[in-house]
Amino acid sequence: MTCPLSAQLVGSRQYKAATQRKIGLFQAMADTLFLRADEQEQWRQACIAGNNPDGAATWQRLANHTRNEAQEYVHRIDLLQKSLL
Repeated sequence: MTCPLSAQLVGSRQYKAATQRKIGLFQAMADTLFLRADEQEQWRQACIAGNNPDGAATWQRLANHTRNEAQEYVHRIDLLQKSLL
């Protein structure tokens, strides 16, 4: 029979380890999305330089959406980090 305190400590360590893995995954996703938003912004600039306002507007919307998604991951990371305290 397992001691209840021992089981609780093991559960707590497993929770923290799983949360840390999730934080790492979310951080990788946020970093990737921020990089993609920067690329999309460069494509927008290229469209502006090429006198393609419709293309520029499309890339701007996509870049904004991508940044918003990245920010959502950052927010989720903050919440997970607070749960570890």
